[in-house]
Amino acid sequence: MKFAKDLTLQSVVHITTDVAGPRAVMFCGIHGDEVSGIHALEKLFFDLFGGKRVLLKGTLTLARGNEPAFEFERRYIKHNMNRMFRNEYGPEIDRTSYEFKRAQELKPILQNCDYFLDFHSAPIAQEPFLVAEQHAIDFFRKLGITKIMIGWNKFAKGPTGGDTENYANAHGALAATLESGSHFDKRSNDIAYATAVSFLTQLGMIKGDAATQVAPAELFDVYKVVTKEFADFRYADGAKNFQFIKKGEAFAFQNDEPVKVPEDTYLLIPMKPEDTKIHEEVCYLGRMVA
Repeated sequence: MKFAKDLTLQSVVHITTDVAGPRAVMFCGIHGDEVSGIHALEKLFFDLFGGKRVLLKGTLTLARGNEPAFEFERRYIKHNMNRMFRNEYGPEIDRTSYEFKRAQELKPILQNCDYFLDFHSAPIAQEPFLVAEQHAIDFFRKLGITKIMIGWNKFAKGPTGGDTENYANAHGALAATLESGSHFDKRSNDIAYATAVSFLTQLGMIKGDAATQVAPAELFDVYKVVTKEFADFRYADGAKNFQFIKKGEAFAFQNDEPVKVPEDTYLLIPMKPEDTKIHEEVCYLGRMVA
């Protein structure tokens, strides 16, 4: 097992073995205020470096995404980095920004991996969940996370696209995003670490902890992105992730008008309106499919 800091890239470490195996990649800190993944991957790194765990085969790359945003405890500095992993950019993107340049540095890593997991957390989340696509479900449902969002790739070519997961998927990897819970819940750190261990265990890359029975996952298919178009956007009665909304019910108000759902719906990844800029996504709508 060999450790090598990538001298051409900040905060990227490659851990290699002499045994053929998967090329696994894990990112954290793509959003600077989401620290559970940073804690988890640092702990995993020191477990490996100190010999508590051993990488048995393949290669493992660990990368921290947005260092300046992390230092300032902000989601991002100029651009949402999780919208920068794409092939084409509009004129609104500042090519001199840190997020744009950093994404260009990290993209080759995602172009050359077999399995990818990106670590995030959410401002309003009562439990952890995964974001993955249908072709990757059979693998990622083994990680022990019982709620999984699918269908994100429907929006990959729009302003909501450009995320790490879709970029890795487009280059042949099996990829997913972990939302380990709330930004503000320290249990998110433990969930992120346990998921990282489970990820590598399922790949046979480390000897895992004692096996536990995995409950069947519930799947939620995203069918709509809701953007904040007016400063007065507010939820009708607070907001909870995976909150059920009946057909025709108003779950929010915007421009002093009710925002209703066209079918029985689940509210997904609600953001805090006061922290969301105009034209940014403020939540998603989905239907349960399993």
